[in-house]
Amino acid sequence: MVRLDEIRNRILDVAQKVFSHFGFDKTTMELIAKESNKGKSTLYYYFRNKEELYAAVIEREANKIMNELMKVINSDDSTKNLLYKYSKKRFELVQSVVTYYDFVKDEYLKYYPFIEKHRKKHDEFEIYAMKQILLKGIQRDELNITEEQVDDVAIGIGAAIKGLELPLLIESTNNTIERKIAILLDLFLYGLLKNKD
Repeated sequence: MVRLDEIRNRILDVAQKVFSHFGFDKTTMELIAKESNKGKSTLYYYFRNKEELYAAVIEREANKIMNELMKVINSDDSTKNLLYKYSKKRFELVQSVVTYYDFVKDEYLKYYPFIEKHRKKHDEFEIYAMKQILLKGIQRDELNITEEQVDDVAIGIGAAIKGLELPLLIESTNNTIERKIAILLDLFLYGLLKNKD
């Protein structure tokens, strides 16, 4: 007998492909049911509506991204390199999702509130990730901040990286992304002033 989570995952696999091809507006539960060789009632057993199914697809993609980013966080490197590798990997992963979902660039702003609502877990992970990198840097005596300042600095870096997301995804060139990440991290790590008198 096929396990329930296997059926759910199969539906998500098909839904991901259908959403990527047709976009949110043109995708219907009927189309996903047809493509997955399931009855509509099966889809509605797992997902109340198209929005819930789309949210599950977003969450699954976000979980894949978080798992890949954890590998970067857990690697042994300097704070500067970890921040750079994390930021670069994050944009590569998000860009690969956007490339897969061609419609995202066109529909991103239209569905921004919906996407943001379902990114909360991912946003919390981003702050956690930044905190882990910063705490490693403090332990290695590479940073001029205290553990009490880590939360605020992590939120600031996370917000700056997220703020670059949409412009970089629209520009969509790897060279631009690498350059802007490097500039952003240099500002965070070294500041703007030549002298700190």
